[in-house]
Formats: sequence, structure tokens, C-alpha cells
Amino acid sequence: MQSLMNRLEYWIKAQTQYRVHSPFVFDMYRKVLFARLPHSIAQRLATEHGDRCRRYREMVYKLQDHYHLRTVCYDMDEAVLEGDPDTFGTLKVVSRPHGSRLRELRWQAQCGNTKYNVSIDLFDVGLLLSHPKLAKQHFLLK
Repeated sequence: MQSLMNRLEYWIKAQTQYRVHSPFVFDMYRKVLFARLPHSIAQRLATEHGDRCRRYREMVYKLQDHYHLRTVCYDMDEAVLEGDPDTFGTLKVVSRPHGSRLRELRWQAQCGNTKYNVSIDLFDVGLLLSHPKLAKQHFLLK
């Protein structure tokens, strides 16, 4: 059985924006994933109580605002966002994919699912994207 990935192992394996060869993921990396938090989202997060899953909620809000996605499902573990089916598709945001052995196994199974053709692992947050124009790829980003 595969062991639980820890932060050090993740940090060693993960790549930066300069090693991402997909133009779509590179653009997402620079404009959304690691961009400065917009003031409107910071205000929205300030009104919510608790720091648990803050990075996850921050990521959901940034993706919604940047790509103009609508929320299909949202809870403390996963959010499903949809855009135009012809240009964007479906995006699933997963909170703490490496938080426990069960979460790790679930994340690996979801990454292997043929429904999603792009998976992006940010350690604290995982993204699964069903994009009509992208090839099957997996990214570990820091």
C-alpha cells in the first residue's frame, strides 16, 4: 500500500510555474492559483468564521471569480464548479487531498477517473478539471 505523501516529499516532487508546459495550466498558475488575493475575496473570507479550510475556500472563490464559474455543489470537502461546456467544462476543488490515508486514496482514484483530464495537486487543495480541449495530465505545483 502506498504511504501517505508528506509535505517534504511533495515539495521535492512539485514543480514551479517555469516547468509547466501546458499554456492553460501556466495561465491558471499565474493568474489564479498563486496570484495575490483580490480585496473582494479577502472581505468575503473575513466575514466567514474559522480558519479551517481557508485555503480551500480561498481557491474556490478565486476560481469562481476569474473564470466566471457557477457552483453546482459546495461543502467543506469538495466543490464542483461549472463553466461553459464548450470552453471550460467542470472543475472539482478538493480540500486537503493528503489529509488522511482515506483522503489520499480517494484523491488518487479521482485523478485516475477518465471524467477528468487535468489534475492539479497543490497539497492543501486539489483541482480536477474536465476540459474539452486539454490532454490527460497531472501536475504537482508549488
